[in-house]
Amino acid sequence: MASIAINGSSKDDKAETRSLKDELKDALPTGFKCKTRYLHSPPKPCDPLFSAMPGQEQEKTRLASHFLTVSVDAATLSTPGNGDVINMAIEVLVYTTKRLTTIFVSKVDSTSYVRRMRPSPIKTTVTTFLRWLAEKERRKRPNRKIVISLFARAQSQYLFPGSSDDKGKHVLDDRQLIKWWARVLDPIIPRTSRQSAGEDEDVHYQGYLTVPGYAKTELRSFMPQPSHCSTQSRWLPGHPLIELGRARGIPEHAPPRCLLPRFPDDPKARFISDLDDEIGVSQDSQITTSPSKVKSARWKSLMNLDQFWEQMEFRQECSSGRVVGFLWLVIAPNRDDDDDVFGSDIMSATNADSQDSTASLGAPFTSDSILAPDTTPTSGSPKKRKRKALSGVIIPRLPKIKSTQSSLLDMQAQLDAAAGDGVLVSAEGYDKAMSTMLHLDFSTLDAAIWSTTKWIDDVKGIAGLNGAFAADVSGTAKAEAVVAVSANGGVGVNDMSGMVRKKRKDGDTAITAEPAQATQPTVNVLSSNMVRKKPRPPAS
Repeated sequence: MASIAINGSSKDDKAETRSLKDELKDALPTGFKCKTRYLHSPPKPCDPLFSAMPGQEQEKTRLASHFLTVSVDAATLSTPGNGDVINMAIEVLVYTTKRLTTIFVSKVDSTSYVRRMRPSPIKTTVTTFLRWLAEKERRKRPNRKIVISLFARAQSQYLFPGSSDDKGKHVLDDRQLIKWWARVLDPIIPRTSRQSAGEDEDVHYQGYLTVPGYAKTELRSFMPQPSHCSTQSRWLPGHPLIELGRARGIPEHAPPRCLLPRFPDDPKARFISDLDDEIGVSQDSQITTSPSKVKSARWKSLMNLDQFWEQMEFRQECSSGRVVGFLWLVIAPNRDDDDDVFGSDIMSATNADSQDSTASLGAPFTSDSILAPDTTPTSGSPKKRKRKALSGVIIPRLPKIKSTQSSLLDMQAQLDAAAGDGVLVSAEGYDKAMSTMLHLDFSTLDAAIWSTTKWIDDVKGIAGLNGAFAADVSGTAKAEAVVAVSANGGVGVNDMSGMVRKKRKDGDTAITAEPAQATQPTVNVLSSNMVRKKPRPPAS
């Protein structure tokens, strides 16, 4: 097949067969058992992610939604219950354009119904899911640039209504959340040992972090500790928007509004809309003021991206003690995008031809096909063919009733619960499933168990499923491997106790004096009552 020749070698094809269930099984800690339910929608046309250059058309963009939930048996909790209960979920939106794939982390939330283990099941699941999605996109289009993008903004709850009322839920503040997300994305970047072994040698990974109001030197405190064996930094302060613009064919001197993406519920997207109102331009490029003022599509108050990030500090989301972090992980091939675009065009044409041939073979042979005139023009006769008068018996045609039964059967065919690949639903069905989730109650264990059952039943009805669609996952990762990765700053919290000198307290005198005796000789200190001063001679 042409896809094998374009996508790469048999090694890539073998790696592509790994399912999400297998990836989670290898990553989650030993002894952790859960059920995963993966829901996703096919790519559909959506609003453009970036504003178009002046005088150019909008980029054609397609959106695919992905939603993963992890549930555990409530009987294994410290306060036992009866039934499955969701303990975490993540929603990811994948935007695809001609030259760039953007994996946007929309929401991640958890409940208190999870055991505290190392490695953390929540953080490990998020890392594994994002790596799995990025790897799938990379193997589909090996020469296309991929970026994982998100913004970290602390809230008490994102996906589970009422979960903030649970005192057992651990909620991170702004700075803790930014550091947590950096540690989540960092393990996706291959270590030097893996690259030297020949893995991902043609792919370059680079992380970026920006926090409005913080200098570049101050951003180092949010980044994971660099590995001693790495020759270059895995994380850089700043943003990759100029680099992503070049991948899209946008020059560096383009208006800033053409380089900034607009994600749902994005703090910077609201700022962009306010700046667009100053010049009378909306996202769909409808001019609301004089065309001479919007010819350049440049804002009046801000002229470049640096000024944009400086002004973001004074926005409501980033002021009054709040901190919002913007993180990117760019996965770039060490080859040009021209081959990828050419290969994608070939694949699109091949798929279109196969669909046309399948449709022609599967078309029923009826009297309508005999009576229908052939309107296909021939190369030798430019004249239009005249229709002949119809004669004979009139065969009435029954009206075609639009039904969703066939689509439900197609969705059910996509289900592979044993492999853990999830269930495919329509975009409308996905939105309905998410709306159901946002109207449930997770304030108590009993309410969370009922809400979990309610959501599962609704998804079954949306997808037309009769049985369960959960994948049973049992972790096999050992804790020793996690400690080794943590030493490189990939997973664990950076322990700087050996580098920071604290002021000695009175109660710590006995603890700190013991190691000093082993390295330095003891110095005898004489008290003042033991020292006798020589008397002064009498004055003459």
